[in-house]
Amino acid sequence: MPIALVQPPSSSSLLLSLLPAELRNQIYEELLVQRGRIWSGQTARENQKKRICANILRTCKKVHAEATPLLYALNTFLAHPNLLAALPRFLLDRLTRTPLPPVIYPRVATLIKRFFIHVRLDTDPRFSKAQATESFSGVEELEVEVFQSSYGTCDFAVLRLFEGIRGVGKATVQGSVGDGAYAKWLERTMMSAHTAETEEFSEEFVGGGTYRTCSTDAA
Repeated sequence: MPIALVQPPSSSSLLLSLLPAELRNQIYEELLVQRGRIWSGQTARENQKKRICANILRTCKKVHAEATPLLYALNTFLAHPNLLAALPRFLLDRLTRTPLPPVIYPRVATLIKRFFIHVRLDTDPRFSKAQATESFSGVEELEVEVFQSSYGTCDFAVLRLFEGIRGVGKATVQGSVGDGAYAKWLERTMMSAHTAETEEFSEEFVGGGTYRTCSTDAA
């Protein structure tokens, strides 16, 4: 059977463990949290400077235990288009939606609290409103980017599957959202508390002629 070789902690990891916890966390965030976007037009050297330095997790058990929660909790992950919060992928760039391989271990997947999902309005979704509510309620950040093949030809039926989500710290809905009124309403709804009252919003088309009706309803 294979034998795992355990390396003794390096002098650098021993020095790191002597620092105050607050300073260690700042170092972990600097090395492990993706800052800004990685643009495809940048050189490989410029992109490399913005990538995370996950090798620090291999220095010793103490660093791994302290830094792993920050890696998963503070970075944005690409949600699966059908499975939603299941099999999320570390998102390197929102613009090109460049991800790393999916996270398959439930122990660390439960630490993920920031999601980005790309939603197409003119195709039938493969998830339900209940699944969306269960997957994203209570997360710290949720960014929903929507698109359609031809502007103004479909309604918000797919986006309405997100209307049951509550307790999101920061919600963003962008992309092909018409005049943006429904997107703003959906953001407020997802960021509202579970017991808060919400206004029911309806709109016939994403673009072109539209109509809206609002009524106060208990969440």
